[in-house]
Amino acid sequence: MTRTLVAAALAGLIALPLFASSDETDVTPDADRKAEITQLLTQQGYEVRKIEAEDGEIEVYALKDGQHLELTLDAELNITDSENDD
Repeated sequence: MTRTLVAAALAGLIALPLFASSDETDVTPDADRKAEITQLLTQQGYEVRKIEAEDGEIEVYALKDGQHLELTLDAELNITDSENDD
């Protein structure tokens, strides 16, 4: 009985990271997606410096009107947050 409980507990601990990571969507942009983001934001007056994925979101570091900005984009490439990055 004890061995069965220990085995079940260990199996649950091993499987836990698999279930935890399955809820997160990988938003890491590939080269084509980065080009799309750059083109879109350039049309809006931004000068894109860096694009990366962090915490399940796309983060873009850009310049606009002389200000360094950190933009957060959703999966549809809408700006959901903008912070001054100075």
